[in-house]
Amino acid sequence: MPNKFWRVGKEELEYIEKAIDMGLMGKMTEELEIRFAKKFGVNYAIAVNSGTSALHSAVGGLGIGPGDEVIVPPLTFAATGFAPLYIGAVPIFADIDPLTFNIAPDSILKKITKRTKAIITVSLYGLPPEMDRIMFIAKKYNLKVIEDNAQCVFGKYKGKIAGTIGDVSIFSFQRSKHLTAGDGGMVITNDESLAEKIRKFSDLGYTTLKAKPGAHSICKEELQQPDFKRHECLGFNFRMPEVCAAMALGQLDKLDMLIQRRIAIARLYEEAIQGCDWLIPQKTPEDVEHSYWTYVLKLDTSKTNVSWIQFRKTFLQKGGEPFYGAWSLTYLEPALEGMRGLCQVAESLQPYLIQLKTNFESIDYAKKQADALAQTIDKLS
Repeated sequence: MPNKFWRVGKEELEYIEKAIDMGLMGKMTEELEIRFAKKFGVNYAIAVNSGTSALHSAVGGLGIGPGDEVIVPPLTFAATGFAPLYIGAVPIFADIDPLTFNIAPDSILKKITKRTKAIITVSLYGLPPEMDRIMFIAKKYNLKVIEDNAQCVFGKYKGKIAGTIGDVSIFSFQRSKHLTAGDGGMVITNDESLAEKIRKFSDLGYTTLKAKPGAHSICKEELQQPDFKRHECLGFNFRMPEVCAAMALGQLDKLDMLIQRRIAIARLYEEAIQGCDWLIPQKTPEDVEHSYWTYVLKLDTSKTNVSWIQFRKTFLQKGGEPFYGAWSLTYLEPALEGMRGLCQVAESLQPYLIQLKTNFESIDYAKKQADALAQTIDKLS
């Protein structure tokens, strides 16, 4: 069996030891924010304790509140749909494109009302959505755009890095993601006022916080006085732990390699499905670069009688790694069932999606996984 946590090693440990030696005073978190912003070519980055907290902070920082509506896709991790609910807003589910599986601009248009304040896009499985049309719609209707890039690091849309197109963007450092700190998240933006609001929202509304990391408006002597007022607004305690920030710095050093490894493994799967007309890969438009958090296929039941369960069972028999089916649509989960928003394309696609892993240390082992896929196709064809 492969080492499932192969991405973490001596580089991360060195940063963690340094963080401890420095007394866990927050310097690693500041360094991570500075370097992450530079890596993505943006002005501000705010580190938090999870991708979900990043989404929550982005929605809250934009001033969205009770009764407002936020348009979201239904096919993704539930945190995207939950984030508006955390501050009393309503998620409105727009349908997806049948080929890219990403949120569809035409469906977004149909969901806009007078109460709509924002759109949350998701770069699903590592593939950025149709951002030009989405940004045009947002500008026309005076809406904010939050890019959810929890599954995408350095995917590109028409040469632009995913996460640098909308008003604000988020990333996840959860264990399975391209860059991991065990858990954690990041918010990025070029808007100074928004960055300050997000930082305060995510860190107890501290008066001294500014858009830039470590930027305090007063000296420590003043802060230590008994009459000092610390909290100018309500905020949450979403701070990223210093040890997680240190680990993320080690990951950032080798991020390009981690991304290229997933892309290389996706290419092996692409070769394995050549000639098979009943497994349809997620479509990557010519002007988009996929970062392949996972490699996804649709089981086309119009061309085969093979069931999802039968495919998975055969794949495992041939030596394939266990894989997940797609998440249940967010609005069909027990927590949200009965909410507005029915998405016919998403409902028809979700039961037939196959999410193959791209997180392998060994290319030789990845080749065995691709071979298991080819053998599965051969047996079931």
